[in-house]
Amino acid sequence: MNRELQLIKQLDLEPGDRVVVPKSLLGIVQHHALYLGYNSQGQHLICENIIGVGVKLTRVEDFFQDVISITRVEKFQGNDFERRKLVEKALSKLGMPYSLINYNCESFCNDIQHNIIKSFQASVGLFLGFIVIMITLINTDYGKQNV
Repeated sequence: MNRELQLIKQLDLEPGDRVVVPKSLLGIVQHHALYLGYNSQGQHLICENIIGVGVKLTRVEDFFQDVISITRVEKFQGNDFERRKLVEKALSKLGMPYSLINYNCESFCNDIQHNIIKSFQASVGLFLGFIVIMITLINTDYGKQNV
């Protein structure tokens, strides 16, 4: 059995399932992608949104080539018809540009699976950035008052 089929069987992947893998050393940042099934050439495909590239298709074997661990697989809860529609929607997004805040890998998957363009990671990042800016401004103003 080839590596792709082993991975698909091991992870019990079906079209529409989300695969989440660590993108940073400590696993703080996660990469989200969707398994779409196989094409007419028998290649199993993942659809993902990548910085500098946008939404693209990747062979399962290539996707998992450098993956050390898998955070989780989120099973799509739809029926076969809904899975086909999900695959069609993902394919319709091919070439769409990546945006860290507005359309990253997580928001792409949420868009396709749940019709909600939202990224928890981006929201947390923006919030933390805001806190850092506020602390910096407060410390700067405090420093000026004590001079």
